[in-house]
Amino acid sequence: MRAPVSARHRQRGVASVEFALVSILFLAMVIAVVEFGRLAYVYTTSVEATRLGARMAVVCSKGDAALVKAKMRALLPLLQSENIDITYPAASCSAASCDPVTVSIQNFSFDAAIPLVPLRFTIPAYSTSLPAESLDSSDNPLCV
Repeated sequence: MRAPVSARHRQRGVASVEFALVSILFLAMVIAVVEFGRLAYVYTTSVEATRLGARMAVVCSKGDAALVKAKMRALLPLLQSENIDITYPAASCSAASCDPVTVSIQNFSFDAAIPLVPLRFTIPAYSTSLPAESLDSSDNPLCV
């Protein structure tokens, strides 16, 4: 004959199982909040990167496009050079009568690292246009 099993004995280990289930969900939610914070950071930094690129492009020479892209990538390392487009005005115009210099970011996406949920967010295309200034970096320390 078996001895009767007490209710306390049957509940043994239930708290650790509940903790394991709840902690997995809680940890996934915490990671999701952190990743959405990173997404907000990427959104705002990509806007700032286009502004920085436009400011640099109007005061540096047209040949310094690689330097402008490098400075933008230093601000947002997830950017690739092929995501950045710099449009300069025609060579025959003056600073007063030209189209503006336009720097844009396009085809850029952010991969979130949320466990078990592969998410890719496409960042909208951003562009910033500024009137052409000197377009010459001969004496500008920013363009070195």
